[in-house]
Amino acid sequence: MNIGGGAGAVLSTTSGIANLASSLASRLGGTAQSYFDQLRPASFRGVSFVSLGGESSFGRRKQLHEYPQRDVPWVEDLGRGTRRIRLYAFVIGDDVIAQRDTMIAACETSGGGDLIHPSLGKRTVSLMDFRSIERWDAGRYFEFQFEFIEGGPRTYPSAAAATAQGVTNASTVLNVAAAASFAKQALGAIEYGAAIVGIVVSASLGWYTYAKNIVGDARNLFQLLFNLPGDFGRFGGSATVPTFSQSPSSSVSSSATTESLIEAATAARAAVDTASATLAAAAANLGSTTVDAYTAAVQGVVTAVLGATNDPDDSIRLLTTLSGYAPSTQTTSSTIGTAMGDMQVACGDLFRRTTIASIASASSTYQPTSSDDATRVRDLLTDLIDAEMTVAGDEGDDETYEALSALREAVVADLNQRGAGLPAIKTFSFAAPMNALALATRLYRDPTRADELIAQANPAHPAFMPTSFKALAD
Repeated sequence: MNIGGGAGAVLSTTSGIANLASSLASRLGGTAQSYFDQLRPASFRGVSFVSLGGESSFGRRKQLHEYPQRDVPWVEDLGRGTRRIRLYAFVIGDDVIAQRDTMIAACETSGGGDLIHPSLGKRTVSLMDFRSIERWDAGRYFEFQFEFIEGGPRTYPSAAAATAQGVTNASTVLNVAAAASFAKQALGAIEYGAAIVGIVVSASLGWYTYAKNIVGDARNLFQLLFNLPGDFGRFGGSATVPTFSQSPSSSVSSSATTESLIEAATAARAAVDTASATLAAAAANLGSTTVDAYTAAVQGVVTAVLGATNDPDDSIRLLTTLSGYAPSTQTTSSTIGTAMGDMQVACGDLFRRTTIASIASASSTYQPTSSDDATRVRDLLTDLIDAEMTVAGDEGDDETYEALSALREAVVADLNQRGAGLPAIKTFSFAAPMNALALATRLYRDPTRADELIAQANPAHPAFMPTSFKALAD
C-alpha cells in the first residue's frame, strides 16, 4: 500500500472529495455534512495525528470440535473475540520531527491508553505495534502505522465462602446426629413393650397436630398475596427481597392467579397432612427395626411445614414456635414409668433438633433487609441453638453437641457475611409531619422509596408521616 501517495491525493483533492460526497449524499439522501460531522479528531494518549484510514477486526472466539464419523463439527462459543484496530496516519509540518518524538514517547509509555478513533470513538487500548515511516521525497511528512488491541482492567477471580451451603450441610449433619441420638435411647426403652409405643404415639400426635395448626397461620396465608401481580401499598414487601421498596407484588412480574395460589396452598397443607399420617403410622409401628423410618417421618413433617410457608421470615417464625413444643404426658416413677419418661424426653429432643435444623435451612434463604435485621435473625437462631447445646451437654450427647456447635458457627458466618454490606436501621426525627414523597427525597434523594418509608413507619396517612420513625440509614 502506497500510503504516501494516498496522503498526497487526500491533501491535493480535498475539494474533489467534498464535491463527490455532496453528489453521493444527494443520491442516497441526507446531507454531505451528516457523515463528516460524526468523525472525531484522531489521537492516542492525547497526541494528535491525521488518520488516512484503517481496518478493524471484530467477532467471537470459537473452538472447533471435530469428531470421527461425524460430518458436521460442533463449534463452541468461547465469548467475544479480541478487538484489533489498525490505523494508518501521518503528521505534517515544519515541527514534524518533534511531533514524531512526542508520539514515540506516548507509544513507549507503559500500560494501556485512550485512543480516539475517527469513527469508533474513544477506546481503551493497548499498543501492540507502532511504526514511523520517513521518505526522502516527502519532507515535512512522516507516516505512522498503529496496531491496537482493545482491552480492559486487570481482574482476578474472587473467592467467597459458600456460607449458605455450609448452613445446609450443617443442618444435614444435625439431622443425622439427632436421629442417631434418638435411636440409642429408643432401642433400650422399646424393650418395655406397648406402653413405650403408646408414649411415642401420644407425643407424635400432639406434635404433628400442632404443626398442622401453625401452617394455617393467618399471616402465613396472607403471604400468598405477594405472588399476585399488583400493588398492595404499605402491605407490600417481603423478607425475600433486599429492601422494603422492592416487594415481589410490585417489582416482579407474575402470572399467578387467586385460583392458582389457593390450589398451591391447598396442596401444601395436604402435604403436611400426608407427612403427619406417615408419622402416625411410623409411631404406631415403632420397633427395633423401624426406628429409622420414624426419624425420617419426623423430618418429613418438618420439611412439609417448611414447604407450606411462602416466605423465609414466616418459616423462621412458625418453625421457632414449633421448636418450643414439649410432650407432657404424665408418667410414674416405676421402672416402666421411668422408661416412658425417657422415651418422651427422647421424642422431644428429636422434635426440637429436627426443627432447629430446618430453621437454620430457612435462614440460609432469608434475605435481611438491613444489618440490624441480619443481627436479629442471627441472635434468634443462636439462642435456640445455645439452649439445645445445653440440653445435649447435660445429657452427655457429644455427637449432637458437636453438630449443634458446627451449625451455630455456620449460621453466624452466613448471616454476618450477608448482613455486612447492608445499611443499618436509624431513627429519624423531624420538627413537623411531612409527606412520604418529600421525606424519601430528603433522606435518600429518591422519591421512589416512599413506599419503603410507609412500610417502615406505618403512618395513618402517607401525607402525614410521624415526626420520629426508624428507617434504613442510606
